[in-house]
Formats: sequence, structure tokens, C-alpha cells
Amino acid sequence: MENAAEPYDLITVLLRLESFKGIASEIGRAHSVAFDYSEIDADLAANLRRQANRIRTRIGRATRDLIDIGRDLLAAKKHLIDHGDFVKWVEAEVGIARRTAQAYMAIAKLAVDKGAAIALLPPTTVHRLASKSAPPEVVNEVVAKAQSGDVLPDRMVSEMILEAKFQRKKTVWREGGGLPRSKQSTIEGEARDQARQTIEQARSNREEKTSEAAETLLNALGTEGVVLVVKLFSEEESPWDLISALRRRIGVCGAVQEGCQ
Repeated sequence: MENAAEPYDLITVLLRLESFKGIASEIGRAHSVAFDYSEIDADLAANLRRQANRIRTRIGRATRDLIDIGRDLLAAKKHLIDHGDFVKWVEAEVGIARRTAQAYMAIAKLAVDKGAAIALLPPTTVHRLASKSAPPEVVNEVVAKAQSGDVLPDRMVSEMILEAKFQRKKTVWREGGGLPRSKQSTIEGEARDQARQTIEQARSNREEKTSEAAETLLNALGTEGVVLVVKLFSEEESPWDLISALRRRIGVCGAVQEGCQ
């Protein structure tokens, strides 16, 4: 499904739902931006740090999964491109939309171009860098920092892309003869505001879709069912593998919409 909620995002929203807060302590809270270990027992603090490392490793695995998916799609496209059946195959057999498949393939191409450092980045950041509109200088800088062990937060990468695009437009204006300084300042301000609004709207839409999916699960499965789902997904190293396994089980009786005969 195009623009579907990411499993990790969905788990986080479930933990934040007001109706779910009573049992949230059983399955963990969403992480904070910074955590102070100074008041925690040393052994427990060490254990928590190890868990955090494991989680970051799993995020890296999620990115590698995206790269592998893209490679498989590119391989399939080579066989189906002459027949014009690639999109039909993707939608029918893989269950994703054309744009989603294109995004995966772009990520695989980015990994080929930039090397192993791409797998060190969070999935959202990789999606940004693989976009056709991503400024090459930003892509190179983010990858170079990752290679040196400095993985930039996704929000910072988003702001870097925004600033680079703005500077590019500014250069075009100047090379085209420019505008009166007051008019140029107004246009620049409007362009910045519009770009920020676009990013915020996209983030808001993603959060809304994830919240709706979480509410749907809670209403359909009830509290006990959602507790089980969250526990399973939290413990699963690759939630996409779990989703794929569930889809295969459902598909035993044919398409979900048609039902079992």
C-alpha cells in the first residue's frame, strides 16, 4: 500500500494512544530525545545502552532490507520491461504501488552509487536522499559524515535539503538578472515559508495515517490483541518479514477481498 504507515511508527503511536496508556508500561515507552542515566543503577544503565544499540542495529537492518527490496525489483524489471508487465506484476504479486516500487529501486541505485554507508542511515533519510530532487551536494555530505561515523538526524537532513534547494533557486534568480532587492527578499521569504510548510504538511499527513492505522488496530483487536501485536513487532528484528509472513498466511485462501470459498 502506497504511503502505508511504517511498522516502527505504528508501534510508537500505539504506545501513545490515550486508551492504551494504562498498559503501555508492559511493553515499553517511546524513546526520548535524550536520556539521563545518572540516577539509574549502573548494571541497568549498561543493559539499557546495549538494548539501544540493538535497536539502532535493527534500524540499520531495515535500511538494508529496503536496499535488497530495490535490488530484487530492479532484477525483476529487467525481465519484464520488454513486456510492459512490470507494474502489473508489482501490484499483483508484491502488493505495492508503482511509486513505492520506484522509491525502493531508487534506494538500491543510491546504495550502488554511494556504497555501504547508505545502510548506516535511517530509512526515512535514505528515502530523502534517493529522491530525484535531492541536491547532490547534500547527498554527498550526509554520506561522507555517515562514513566517518556521524549519522545526521533526519530532521537535520531535511533542513539541509530545504536550504540547498533555496540556494539553488536564489542562484537562478541572480543569473537571470535578478530582481529589486526588496522584491527578491519578499520572494525568498515566501519560498522558504512554502518549503517549510510542504515539509510540515507531509510530516503531518504521515502522522495522521499512522494514528488512523493504530486506532483501527485497537478497535479491531482490542487491548489484549494490540498488546500481543506490539510485543511481537517490538521483539521482531525485521517487522517487514513478519508482515510478509502474515500476508502469505492470509493468501492461502486467496485474496482477502474475495474471502475463502
